[in-house]
Amino acid sequence: MQLKTIYTLILLLSVSLLSNAQTDKNSLDDRQEESRKKVKTKKSPEDFKDTEVNFLFNYYEQDGDHSPVTGGIGTEELDNVAPSFVVHVPLDSLSSLDVNFGVDIYSSASTDNIDYFETDHKSSASSMDARIHFNAAYSHTLAKSGNAYSILGGASVEYDVTSFHAGGSYTFNSKDQNRSLTIDGLFMNDTWNLLYPVEVRGTAKANLSDDTRTTLKFGLSYSQVINKRLQALFSIEAVSQSGLLSTPFHRVFFDDANINDDMNTLRGLSNVEKLDDNRLKIPISMRWNYYLSDFMRLKTFYRFYTDSWGITAHTASVELPMMVSPSFIVSPFFRYHTQTAADDFYEFGEASATNTPEFYTSDYDLSDVTSYKVGVGFQYSPVMGIGNFKSPFRKNKTAQFKSIGLRAAYYDRSDGLNAWLVSLNFGFTF
Repeated sequence: MQLKTIYTLILLLSVSLLSNAQTDKNSLDDRQEESRKKVKTKKSPEDFKDTEVNFLFNYYEQDGDHSPVTGGIGTEELDNVAPSFVVHVPLDSLSSLDVNFGVDIYSSASTDNIDYFETDHKSSASSMDARIHFNAAYSHTLAKSGNAYSILGGASVEYDVTSFHAGGSYTFNSKDQNRSLTIDGLFMNDTWNLLYPVEVRGTAKANLSDDTRTTLKFGLSYSQVINKRLQALFSIEAVSQSGLLSTPFHRVFFDDANINDDMNTLRGLSNVEKLDDNRLKIPISMRWNYYLSDFMRLKTFYRFYTDSWGITAHTASVELPMMVSPSFIVSPFFRYHTQTAADDFYEFGEASATNTPEFYTSDYDLSDVTSYKVGVGFQYSPVMGIGNFKSPFRKNKTAQFKSIGLRAAYYDRSDGLNAWLVSLNFGFTF
């Protein structure tokens, strides 16, 4: 279901800010690590005295007519509001603590259809719920070698899934700080409340054997400053998932179902999505950042993806940050994605009822689709900050309102799904 995809992406985005993680369930995630910044081995007190706090407010809305909750037909209408805080605390000149916490509040017509659904693609009354998440990471640079390591952990809770994760990374930096090699790993465990569609509860169709999903991710990335204008990063990852990879309330209708059947007949023909309980995902990516001038930078990205479920995908993006003034940056961007369908994907009424396949899903996240995302970002960050005010945490100390960021995008997918995304970022130092 699109809702679960969004939540997983939000969680992994939080993790990636701390650990470059990539472990989402159904869709091919958007997260790719930025080129690693140079690590300083000698810092003055001015480099680490301030605590940085960013308040982020994200809004997402989508619509479409292929909800997996109703077997690949019906509304995918969703609104999601996600405020969060990202806090960076320098502990000393070589160590820091990063904390990310927030809540996602969503209204989803497709989720409401777990207990009731319509066959005419209209929206039923929306269901509302929330997800709370927390992540923390400790990072340390080794004074003698200049290498660095980090350890992280976190958890999230929503109405049907409880998740926790832990991981770490180690980075080997060259003496001139122009090259780095990072090895990282992540463990994630999700425990589900097996919430089935209302019509199959207590029947033989409610037969998923596991309620836990385990994810193991290992990554290797190499970054290099090639010259004064060009920086590059190459990464490869292996993500292994096992356990409950199906979503309990996703329906599938075989070829004995007819969309024109009456409600009671159609409901009686629904089946619960079943997917292989093992999945291996391998993304390989490359990023190039080129400084066209002192006022303009070109950021390009390409990723190849393949997995054991039969999906092969290609993703490419380009972004052009432009310095309109020393305080104001405008960044238009474009992203294109194409993928083949999973071996076990079936549209409504396509799977055979007489020769039932072992695995089956009508989740269009696993279908043959292309998509694009286009948008623009704005960043206003004066050298002296936007304004100063008294710190609420320490007497006789000053806090500063450092920056404001806005990012807006439109997303469109070939199966009819479309979405708007807006993000606001307010930066402070204490």
